[in-house]
Amino acid sequence: MRFHKVRPKKVATIVAEQIIETIKDGSFPVGSKLPSEFELAEHMGVSRPTIREALSALTAVGLIES
Repeated sequence: MRFHKVRPKKVATIVAEQIIETIKDGSFPVGSKLPSEFELAEHMGVSRPTIREALSALTAVGLIES
């Protein structure tokens, strides 16, 4: 039996994945504004710096615009 190392995901990565899913499911239609950092942080139970990190990653790969 072989095992692979388990690498936990960063919270910002999980947040980014959730934002992508909400865009895909139509909760945030393409071209619409996302909620504020404060609102996202409050709804997801994470800090604003974590939200900023997730949004920066999504901006860097061209999935959202700032």
